[in-house]
Amino acid sequence: MSVSRFLRRAALTTAMAGAAATLALSKAEQCGVSVRLSRPSPHRGADDATRCGHLGLVRAHPGLRDLNAALTTTTTSGGSADASFFLDAAHALAASALRVPTITGGAIRLMVSDRIPKKLAAAESKGDSKAAVHLRLELATLHAREGRLDEALAAAVQLARDNPGDIRPRLAAAALCCLHGRSGTAFEWLKSVPESARRFKTSDRFVTIVVYAMPGSSPQRVEEGVDGMVVDVAAAIAEDTLSMKLEEGEWSTLERLELAVLGRLLRRFVSKRFAAAAYPEFKSWTWTRPPPPPINATESQLNKALVLCSQAMLAPVLGARPLCGERLREVRAVADAEAEADASAAVVDVNLLLAFLAIRDGRFDEAMQRYRAAVARDPSDRRAYELAAALCSIAGHAAEERDAWLRGEERHCDRGRGATAGRGGGLQLQALLDEQVVAAALGLGGDRTARDPHRGRVLAAAWREVDAGLAAALRDGDHLTMAERAQLRGLRCVLRAKMQPLLDTAANSTGPDNSPQQRSH
Repeated sequence: MSVSRFLRRAALTTAMAGAAATLALSKAEQCGVSVRLSRPSPHRGADDATRCGHLGLVRAHPGLRDLNAALTTTTTSGGSADASFFLDAAHALAASALRVPTITGGAIRLMVSDRIPKKLAAAESKGDSKAAVHLRLELATLHAREGRLDEALAAAVQLARDNPGDIRPRLAAAALCCLHGRSGTAFEWLKSVPESARRFKTSDRFVTIVVYAMPGSSPQRVEEGVDGMVVDVAAAIAEDTLSMKLEEGEWSTLERLELAVLGRLLRRFVSKRFAAAAYPEFKSWTWTRPPPPPINATESQLNKALVLCSQAMLAPVLGARPLCGERLREVRAVADAEAEADASAAVVDVNLLLAFLAIRDGRFDEAMQRYRAAVARDPSDRRAYELAAALCSIAGHAAEERDAWLRGEERHCDRGRGATAGRGGGLQLQALLDEQVVAAALGLGGDRTARDPHRGRVLAAAWREVDAGLAAALRDGDHLTMAERAQLRGLRCVLRAKMQPLLDTAANSTGPDNSPQQRSH
């Protein structure tokens, strides 16, 4: 990859963290723009895409109180779930910009149920206990990333007891305790590591699990000091990774300056807001600091590290977590009950939400069942047809299946109203389609963020979602000073400038957009 192309992608990831970070600050903190995406203003404009998306389906029905309440569990102190959707969009955007596969939803289930158990069985048959411990810790980390922290922590503790001479399970237990709101126990686990074993290379296990498993933690349980540590550690890894890229190839003065400014913005934010909040115990144990990337790290490995770090920084900054894993399944259970109990028009919207949640969980067949249920309830509502056809496309299914949904739309929906008609109009449909593409990229797994042609669709959809979130913050004039508004506009301009070449390249590699929404224009 050329230096200039990497700069666009690396700058995008760094600017994303900086932009979202400044968006999340309160006025009292005075470090960037003071508005929280997790607490949206009630004065947001009608053109706000997040308002018209899948969350809007629930908010349109005041009677869905339990479902609304379940969605707020993804944020600190019951804030809006908008921040969780913003997190997913930012994750998909960074992954598609850097061409990195995502490890969520169906990809995690495949690893947990098939790939790792096979490797574990092979290691145990050979009597390779060291490899077996490594694989069991990998399983525990994946369970934690999915929100199953109790199960993951129990596995790490058991491994520590069964292997008293191996410090890896102790470091894993310490990391998982941090994410589970048990910092005191985490300190005890770290203290149990012998002095002779406290070196930089041994800290890799602790740091990796903290960053990798963070999406599965609960924003209500993680303490502020741990959040500070996560952001501090992730920022340090990101900065080291970018520095390693700077050492490769020839960089122009302007390119170095751009990256330096973005890095300075990120360091300033972390030092003033999160580094100070991190527990001093972690700072005093310098051996727990993240080690630098290996000298022989590949470009793919460095890019994966950048995506993981951007996600780890954004979640604490926004006081939110992605709607995935166990949290997602809890919301699905509430929505299932609403769909069964409610005989009103809300059933169609609840089924559309359930389809979206199934996609985010990597369950294509269940999503299609929900779209069929929505059509059965109201055959004249074209949203389910459009969304089902789009899902067939992004999932890589046969064109015949997609075309069958489109033929059903032609038969049952009023052609004179246009493909963008329906509840909420074209803006709602576009927001639903964009959120669906992001959910598919993260839930269905595979290389949808890494390979064309799907990567281009993910990149464009995720960018529209992220840009809409930043635009919503700019429209919130009640909470922005002139200086803050200027800073946010500048950050948004940086993102737009770095995104445009990527969007142009993606459009060329993807070819014409044959999504249902685009065919209507």
